[in-house]
Amino acid sequence: MTSSSIRHFIPLLLVTVFGVFLTVWITTPEKAPWAGMTYSGVMTKTVVALLLLVMALALTYAAARLAIRDTPHEATGVWRSFWTPETSASSESPNKPIEKIESMIGLHSVKREINSLISRMQIEQQRRLQNISVTATSQHMVFTGPPGVGKTEIARQLGAVYRTLGVLDKGHLVEVDRSDLVAGYVGQTAERTLAVCKRALDGVLFIDEAYALVDGGDGGFGKEAIEVLLKFMEDHRSRIIVIVAGYSNEMRRFISSNPGLASRFAKTIDFPPYRPSELLAIFRQIALERQYELREAGLERLLQPWLADRMKSAEWGNARSIRNLFERVCEVQANRLAASADFGHAIQRITLGDVESAIAKL
Repeated sequence: MTSSSIRHFIPLLLVTVFGVFLTVWITTPEKAPWAGMTYSGVMTKTVVALLLLVMALALTYAAARLAIRDTPHEATGVWRSFWTPETSASSESPNKPIEKIESMIGLHSVKREINSLISRMQIEQQRRLQNISVTATSQHMVFTGPPGVGKTEIARQLGAVYRTLGVLDKGHLVEVDRSDLVAGYVGQTAERTLAVCKRALDGVLFIDEAYALVDGGDGGFGKEAIEVLLKFMEDHRSRIIVIVAGYSNEMRRFISSNPGLASRFAKTIDFPPYRPSELLAIFRQIALERQYELREAGLERLLQPWLADRMKSAEWGNARSIRNLFERVCEVQANRLAASADFGHAIQRITLGDVESAIAKL
């Protein structure tokens, strides 16, 4: 019996039972339980009726708990499952999040990996619909690569795909790092990590710079967080997907630091740094999305030397640094327009002078 059938069957059963008794009492009042009874008799019958009602509700609760076990309604509660709409894997299409992934600039090798992963999940979904057995595989993943290369966004869109395919009930993304999991006192780390895991239940837990959990030098608190995480992943393996992310070498050390991590994170996707041409395309894309007109002539000549210099820095943030540059360009443009009081259509136009001034200030 599914939670959907329970949601409709139980209330109908209770209404039917009470309806029968009310009908008998209304049509034949001489057979009502209070007819010809003394006050004490009425009280006795009332107490018995209440006890029977409590027993019926207790049995209903127990039956509902068994029926919704290991379903998305288990997290929201038994009684709420009677009126909460049941998520349908076929009610949404995974095309929209897939299109968002495909629209991201660059990341060609990542997109191939994601498309392969989605294809496998789609086949598994069809096998379930046809009542064909599906081999249980770990969905947890490792994303490796430098910052600002789209790891978080890919994880967010994957959560949406998991939701539409029925793998996860919500598919929301909970993004954390070491500071969200580890506390400075004994006993607090376990509580904090468990609270984060519960927030991510039925969704995706994304742990950025996860290697800091073993490299933190915190007297073992990071390892305590890992143990809590591993236990939660095992206890709720069908209801949470964990993605850990960070630099390639550091993540390899992180995964090898605990046998439980190595066995659960079976898939690794490597995110390469953006090339200069891709970063230029990202700059243009940001301008287009924010409805700015950008002078194309001379832009590449202006940005190429700046990119070549900044990409050598250990603090380079790829697309993140490009977004920071664009924010500074918008600031320069706003100051220029405010000083000249020249608004109108010029409010959408970014000049090469704006870009050059922004570069000089970074």
